[in-house]
Amino acid sequence: MSESTSLRLDREREFPIVRQWVYFNHAAVAPLPARAAQAIRAFADQAAAHGATDYDSWKAAFQRCRELAARLIGCETNEVAFVKSTTHGLLCVANSIDWRAGDNLVTFAGEFPANVWPWKNLARLGVERRVAPLRNEEPSLSDLEALMDSRTRLAAVSFVSYSTGFRTDGARFAELCRRRGVLSCLDAIQGLGAVPVEANQWGLDFLSADGHKWLLGPEGHGPLFCSSRVIDQLNESMTGWCGRDGYSDYENHDLPLFRDARRFEEGSHNMLCARALEAALGLLLEVGMETVARRIREVTDYLVERLRQAGWRIHSSRAEGEWSGIVSATKPGVDPQALASRLMERRIFASARVGRLRFSPHFYNTMEEVDRAIAELRACGG
Repeated sequence: MSESTSLRLDREREFPIVRQWVYFNHAAVAPLPARAAQAIRAFADQAAAHGATDYDSWKAAFQRCRELAARLIGCETNEVAFVKSTTHGLLCVANSIDWRAGDNLVTFAGEFPANVWPWKNLARLGVERRVAPLRNEEPSLSDLEALMDSRTRLAAVSFVSYSTGFRTDGARFAELCRRRGVLSCLDAIQGLGAVPVEANQWGLDFLSADGHKWLLGPEGHGPLFCSSRVIDQLNESMTGWCGRDGYSDYENHDLPLFRDARRFEEGSHNMLCARALEAALGLLLEVGMETVARRIREVTDYLVERLRQAGWRIHSSRAEGEWSGIVSATKPGVDPQALASRLMERRIFASARVGRLRFSPHFYNTMEEVDRAIAELRACGG
C-alpha cells in the first residue's frame, strides 16, 4: 500500500520511539514526541537554576497551552480549564450540577470506568444512572434518547469506545441533548488528537480528556471544556482559590469566581506538564488535524486489511463517521493477553482489552510498521 498522505516530518527526530519500537498503543499511554521531552528538560533546567524567579513566563506558557487546546477542541480559550485527568474533569461536571433527588442521567453500557464512577457516585443524592445497552457492541443514540424523560439532566458518553473504537457522532449527540433540554458531556480521551473536534460548532456542553493518549502529552494534565452557555448554571463545589479572578490577592477572601472554565483550576497549576503538552499540541496543529485523521485512517485501514488476511475478526467499525484510531480484533484459539506479551518481547507494543487484541497507531506510524507487526504476530502464533 502506498504512502498516500505526504507528511513533512522527520519521524526519527520527532518520534525517537520508532528507532526501537513499533508503537501501536496510543489508546493506552503515548510516547512523548522529542519536542515535548525537550520542553520538560528545558523547564527542569530553568527551575533548577533559577527557581520561580521568572514565574510570569511560566504563566505565559500555561496560557499558550490553553490557547492551543482551545484550537484543537474548537472552542474559545477561556472555555478550557486544565485538569489532572479525564476523571477529574468529569468529577468537576458531576459535582457542579445542582442535582435533586429523583433526577437522572443517561449513559451507555461498556464505558471506561472514568465515565462511570463520577455518575455512580451521585446515587447518594438520589440521582439515577440509566444505562442504555449496546447493539452488536455499538451504542445507539436512539436507545439513549429512549431513556430520557423530564427529570433527565445530563447525558455522558464516550466520544470513542476504548474497547471497540466505535466513534459516536458528536454533533448528533449534542443536538439530541439540546432538543431534549439535557446537558451533553463527552469523555473525549480516545478521540481528541486523533480526529477533528468542533465542540462549539457541535453544541457540546462539556468535554473532558487527559493529555497522555492521542494528544501525545504526559499523564496528569488535560483539558476540560465547559461551554460559556452553561457556566452560570453550575455551583461552586469544584472551585478553589486559583479559580477566582485576581487570585494572587491572597488576603482577599471575597474574590469573584471566573465566569468561565478557569474556575475549575482550583489550585496550583501544573506548569511542567503544561510545557510538554504545549509542545505536543503544537505538533498536532502544525501537521493539521485533518491530515492527522486522514493518516490514521489510512494506517488503520491497512492494518485491518492485513489482520483479516491473517484470519482475524475485526470488532471495530470502519464506517465513515464511526471509525477511530482503535482497531480491536480476535482470532479463534488465540489468547490476546498472551499474544500481546509475546509481541512486546519483539518490540511490537499493542494491548489486550476485554478479551481482544487492541492496536492503536497514530499519524506518524507507517505501513511498513504494520507489515512488521503482522509478520511478528504470525510468528507468535497469531
